[in-house]
Amino acid sequence: MLGKLKFLKGRFRYDDREMPFLEHLEEFRKAAIRSAVALVLGVLICLPFADHLIAILRAPAEPYIERTTTEVLQDSSMQLRIPAVSLTDEALVQREDGGDYYQVDAEIVVPRTEKQKLGVIRLQFSEPAAAIKMWLTVSFFGGLLLSLPVLVFIIGSFVMPGVRAVERKVLTRISAFSGGLFLAGIAMGYKITLPLALGLMLRIGGKLGGESIWFYNKYIAFAIQLLLGFGIAFQLPVVILILGKMGLVNSTQLREKRRHVIVGLLILAMVLTPPDIMTQLLMAAPLILLYEFCIWFLHFSGNRETAPIEAVAESDDGEGGEVEDLNKE
Repeated sequence: MLGKLKFLKGRFRYDDREMPFLEHLEEFRKAAIRSAVALVLGVLICLPFADHLIAILRAPAEPYIERTTTEVLQDSSMQLRIPAVSLTDEALVQREDGGDYYQVDAEIVVPRTEKQKLGVIRLQFSEPAAAIKMWLTVSFFGGLLLSLPVLVFIIGSFVMPGVRAVERKVLTRISAFSGGLFLAGIAMGYKITLPLALGLMLRIGGKLGGESIWFYNKYIAFAIQLLLGFGIAFQLPVVILILGKMGLVNSTQLREKRRHVIVGLLILAMVLTPPDIMTQLLMAAPLILLYEFCIWFLHFSGNRETAPIEAVAESDDGEGGEVEDLNKE
């Protein structure tokens, strides 16, 4: 076991040997094939559980979804309401086997609770193959998420041998920070944005007097797009902090370009989210807050401002003049 762990650790060890181009190409081909195999295995594992994944994506809209009569009757305790005047001798019927029963009109009463609320959304499939397409789409994204650790390992074993120890430490921290932000973006989209967006759209639709009949596969695609959009958008601090540590941007520049960045974030939210204003604003608001966080982080970490080019040139000229004076002496 320890030998295997040492072997795996050795795949990430720095190697300063120069590798010919064809060998690099062969290693890339092997990494691509292994990644494809890992992804396919992840999808195959998720296929039997696609209905559970669909139920997870459907959960934020569950309070609004119209339930079928069968679902309501299965989950409810029923009561049989028979008018007292109906139980007369005229309603008594004798069966052929000798038994008796009353043949009367009765009313079935199903208690209405919040859990049994019929809702306002009716989910439908747009075509015969829509259910299969939805099943495969959810299985693909579930398999991608399941195989992500293996994909990271494969990519790391291909890239890390060419990365020095100091750079590797920085890359590891950035990867951990990026992964945490990605999960935080998905969690925020699932717990906050998606329920709020659904509630707002249904309220507006109700005021306009329309009936909410949604295609099931389009709702699932809407949920997946929103969650992935939030995960990707939350990578903004990673990009800004990397640029800051490289000295390309500083807190002063970020503060001066705040207005332009806010407009850009609104456009980014429009591209990454489904086409409704509420969802776009719900994405843009945390991104603006993360941008402000980057400004203050760079400010307190020392990336406040860079020296003007003229000042650097003057300092270089001054040093050069002193050297010339010394040579003259």
